Amino acid sequence: MTLEEKIKKAEEKAKESIVQIFNEKPDEIKKELEKERILGNPENLIKPDNENE
Repeated sequence: MTLEEKIKKAEEKAKESIVQIFNEKPDEIKKELEKERILGNPENLIKPDNENE
């Protein structure tokens, strides 16, 4: 396989990846991504005994 063929093959794979990455996400995935990402709140988080930690 020549260098030009390798480059062409890499470009084709890159185009396929772009389609997968930037295509519209299903509604179920959108809802999950919009949810709050922090699990916990200040009341139930662990407080360190030593403030220097």
